[in-house]
Amino acid sequence: MLILNPRNVRFGSATWPDVTLVAIDRDAARLALEWSDLGPHPVFADAPEQRLTIRIIQDAPSDDIDTPRPGDQDTLTLYTSPTAADARRRKLTTTAVITSIAHELSQTRAHQRRITLTALSTDGATDPITVSDPVLGEV
Repeated sequence: MLILNPRNVRFGSATWPDVTLVAIDRDAARLALEWSDLGPHPVFADAPEQRLTIRIIQDAPSDDIDTPRPGDQDTLTLYTSPTAADARRRKLTTTAVITSIAHELSQTRAHQRRITLTALSTDGATDPITVSDPVLGEV
């Protein structure tokens, strides 16, 4: 899932401004494959363990010294809509742990901070991301 220009991204009580992109990737942390004796191609595949990774890219302020740190765990909340309007706006929420923070400097664009998080399920079976309609006036 690719979310361009989300209106607001919050991690706990901190608001991360100037976010330009949020990418949510799902992959198999463990893949089960089985083959038969009849040929070279798998006859069964399953992903019994999955990982949901969230990448956030923001134009980072140059004087921000209170940055998030790997290991920080909190509720990640963001809002998205197909356009910049409030129509069909959705709220995405998950509990997440920051796994990395990287910075990229460029002479042609703003200093970027790249934050990578791993989303956590409440019980191991429930999808880590909750999608809901935002409350009227919620930003």
